[in-house]
Amino acid sequence: MQIETTWRSPKEQRPGALSKNDYRVLDIPNNPDAEPPCPNSKTALIVFGRGAGKRLTVCTDDQCPVHDAATAERLAKEEAENLQPVMEPATPEETEEEAQARQAEYERCRREHTEEQLRREEERQQQAERDEQEREAERARREALRAVRLATFDRILDNAPAIFTAAQLRVLLTALVNVDPYEFLDEVATYFAGDDENNRQSAEEVLSTTIAALPDGGLTRFALRLVFTEHAAIPREGDFDFLAEAEVIFAPPQTKKVGKGQKKKTTTPIKAASVREAAKSKLAA
Repeated sequence: MQIETTWRSPKEQRPGALSKNDYRVLDIPNNPDAEPPCPNSKTALIVFGRGAGKRLTVCTDDQCPVHDAATAERLAKEEAENLQPVMEPATPEETEEEAQARQAEYERCRREHTEEQLRREEERQQQAERDEQEREAERARREALRAVRLATFDRILDNAPAIFTAAQLRVLLTALVNVDPYEFLDEVATYFAGDDENNRQSAEEVLSTTIAALPDGGLTRFALRLVFTEHAAIPREGDFDFLAEAEVIFAPPQTKKVGKGQKKKTTTPIKAASVREAAKSKLAA
């Protein structure tokens, strides 16, 4: 199985490779018996992103009862609420009629238990279908939003000035102090290194080589990519949207010319709908 650890648009993804939101990385200890077996656990090769060339063990089931605590808790609760019926033991003075009645009661309870199990399973399947439809709709919404943000990011890069003004430098530095100091270099380096599985340079080495080869006119564009690659990710709800602020100062949307009598329409910066979905849900530009 092949996986990618850095987000990129579906058109750029390697065919057959799972994107970073389609699997769960498992922490497998040296003792293979320390974790229960899971039919959805597989060995995966990282083909793009951080750790390219390494192998990981992943689980591809969002609702795996072994690796998803919420699913395990739900199944345990359902099992406790619908225990397997057990036939009452016979008493020494039990008559044949009483034995037949006891057997009939057990059969009735077992039949009801089976019917209840089937009903719950049908409800689970229906709920799973509804959940999958909602996930697909949410994925489509986020893909559309990512496309908009990537287009905004590209427009900011295309409008990189030869020299930063004081206002632009202030926005750049503010965004810089709000990036993850431990990982933001990795995604930028992945962009410049490309899809080369044999590249064993560190992020610092890749970026240092890139800077050395840049013409003077490309330095500000590089600085914008370095700082705003992480901020191109969809913001979490309530977080400040640094990409939207950069759009206003570096590449404000153009007002379209309209004919006489028509209302002017202007595009507005993306609001902070939702910044970094987690430090590790960032996408490479």
